[in-house]
Amino acid sequence: MNDKIFGVATKGFIVKDNKILVIFKTADEAAETLDPTLRRDQPGGRLEFGESCVESLTREIREETSLKVKILFPIQTWYYVKDSFQLVGINYLCEWISGEVQLGLEHCDYHWYSVDDIKNQDWFDKQNYLDAIEIFKSYKEKEQKK
Repeated sequence: MNDKIFGVATKGFIVKDNKILVIFKTADEAAETLDPTLRRDQPGGRLEFGESCVESLTREIREETSLKVKILFPIQTWYYVKDSFQLVGINYLCEWISGEVQLGLEHCDYHWYSVDDIKNQDWFDKQNYLDAIEIFKSYKEKEQKK
């Protein structure tokens, strides 16, 4: 009998006005994660059977933030293993199109962080956020040259 569970997840690094959206999990939601003290999050979640990565991320962003975004391309991959559960993730760069953040039930707060804001945080993974903003700036510069 194989009691192992494997999943695939997508997360969106949403950029608006050179700031990146960070959402924060509720205490109950964070309690079910690998590190319950880490409440910082990006919109996204696990794929449902039959969904593509982009379909899943579009659904999750809508459910968690109510924002309309343009999903650009993958920028990072990650994974974690806890007990008999393994999750592989793909982080996508997304461009805000419209809407105001309206959080779903899994999250309790949000903030749009600038590069300077991120540099001042004591986050073990802050380079991921800084990289996402730099990749976005490069993408926009190339788009303007077309």
